[in-house]
Amino acid sequence: MNELYEKLEEMAIKGGATSVKIIPVEDISVNDWVRQKCEFGCTQYGKKYTCPPYVQPPDETRKRLKEYKNALIIKFDDIKDRMEWRGIQKLMAELEREAFLNGLYKAFAYGAGTCKLCDECTADQIQTPTLFDKRKCVYRRIARPSMEGVGIDVYQTAKNAGYDLKVVPREGMCFTSFCLLLLE
Repeated sequence: MNELYEKLEEMAIKGGATSVKIIPVEDISVNDWVRQKCEFGCTQYGKKYTCPPYVQPPDETRKRLKEYKNALIIKFDDIKDRMEWRGIQKLMAELEREAFLNGLYKAFAYGAGTCKLCDECTADQIQTPTLFDKRKCVYRRIARPSMEGVGIDVYQTAKNAGYDLKVVPREGMCFTSFCLLLLE
């Protein structure tokens, strides 16, 4: 198993990550207030299939995490443009697939922030969104929910993993982003 973890770490670093750590799932912090920040603070709420209300609520995330033991927390530094997330999203799908093909069939990736795979998401056109609308996603095979959207407290989870994450005070500044890959 260590060989696979090393391979996944190498893939992540080659894909632009600056750091990768294996963490116990117990270090992933899930809180209801995080999703509230999406609902009342993000301009993309209800406009992407990888964000609320199309993704599972925090209670469901807590239940799902109990089915895993370890995760990779993957750090991306000095992101200048939110469009860089498109590449990060594709990388996370590749990492998930690699883990799956190597015997970790429960592997599942969580991204960071709102989806950037499409220039225009059809979710933005739905008047009364439901969980079932996400079937219309063009990139359904690789699009994954944001950690924030499912209630994962990225700041606390990063801290639990030994990282120091700071709030970026102004738009346009470089920022750090984290993703998760649930393993087994």
